[in-house]
Amino acid sequence: MDYVYAQVLNSPALKSISNGKRRQLWVIVGNIAAFLRLMLFAVLFFMAVYYGGNVSFGEAKNSVDVHIAVVVLAVGAFIYVFRKICLFFRRICSVFLGKPNHEKGLDNLQFAFSSMLLQDVSSAVKFIAKAKKCLGDIPLISWLEGQASLANNDEHAAKSIFYALSAREKGTVFGAHSLWQIAKKSKSDSDALSAISAMLKASPNSQRLIRQAIAISVKSRNFSMARKQLSSLQKSEKNRIIEAIICFEEGFFTKNIGLIKKAFMLAPELTDNAIFYAECLMKDKEYRNARKVLLKTFKIFPTQDVFDRYVSCGEDTSDLDRIKLGKKLVNEASESWVGYFGLAKLLMEADMRQPAFQNLLMAYDREQYDFIASELRKVAGMLSDPKPTAAAEILLKPLKSKRVAFLWRCAECGAEEGRWTAICGCCNGIGDYRRESNVLDASVNGIEQIRQNSA
Repeated sequence: MDYVYAQVLNSPALKSISNGKRRQLWVIVGNIAAFLRLMLFAVLFFMAVYYGGNVSFGEAKNSVDVHIAVVVLAVGAFIYVFRKICLFFRRICSVFLGKPNHEKGLDNLQFAFSSMLLQDVSSAVKFIAKAKKCLGDIPLISWLEGQASLANNDEHAAKSIFYALSAREKGTVFGAHSLWQIAKKSKSDSDALSAISAMLKASPNSQRLIRQAIAISVKSRNFSMARKQLSSLQKSEKNRIIEAIICFEEGFFTKNIGLIKKAFMLAPELTDNAIFYAECLMKDKEYRNARKVLLKTFKIFPTQDVFDRYVSCGEDTSDLDRIKLGKKLVNEASESWVGYFGLAKLLMEADMRQPAFQNLLMAYDREQYDFIASELRKVAGMLSDPKPTAAAEILLKPLKSKRVAFLWRCAECGAEEGRWTAICGCCNGIGDYRRESNVLDASVNGIEQIRQNSA
């Protein structure tokens, strides 16, 4: 409501009235002035009492002598009564003549807002018209008119109102923001970019708006514009990711391996970009460099996709070569379950059940996921002689586990995807997707369940 009051006080009907902060300052100044007047009157009164003396009124023969203190007191009483009479007549006039225009306009604005919240569009339109008569065509009223048109499903009229409003706005962004919302709904990138540009004129340092503009520029393959907008962003971890996305998308579109490499150097944790860069290197028979790329990414963000690409990187990799590569990944990210689980699968393919069981145990110790527990019990049951105490215990008791689903969620709007994407298709957030493990439920992984899975 502070912004509403600011708009009302800046309307053409109230150019003589100050804004909210200045009004508060004048209230403080008025209180100080009243206190000083009271102190001055008190000083004059006590000086008159102390020094004494009379004041004569009338002719010499019929003069009346009045003590000076009484005169000072009478003057003060007259001033006080006069001010009270003026306040009384002002209130009488307000009763018969009604409220001032700015108060009427503010009341109608509040009624218009309430009607819009209650989805009573016809009443809102009436209150908007009354407020416009009192306050003039201020940006807030034009914005309400456009919102009422949208509520009536008249998008053409709403857009014309918002375009006109955006053209004449200087310190506000009612029109531009509304055009942006319409463009997002209609998925018009060009309209959204022009609306964001208008908003950036009013708020040039808005990091969120700049990121939105970059996302739209990247989607429309306008990489030069995206780089120009990137220069306005402050240095941060998130903006480093955005720069890497711009480089990768431009490199992918123009088939420029140099830009793809730069994207990897900027953000090696982006696994999809790293895998694509490694595959480009493998096409040129640069298997060693491809492994270096995947190894660096796996250290930062171990995933099953990176593990599979790394162990299969080469012209002709035997089972023993793949196992050797898998052990290297385990050593590089020993705190993650991914390496142990991937290595166990490689060992099972080579019919090495005992070491596969040990690696599954290590994976289960790090994360008690349902699929790890299932594989662990399955391999334990396949051991020809389950003499190890751990294998025997697993076959005799149920394993606690939790069913999970891995997904990517946008940190800006909460949209979910099965795979990482550079730009959110819902809110145009760039680099906002984060990987999460969604726990579906906790379960007990028992022998009967494993037998059913084996069958």
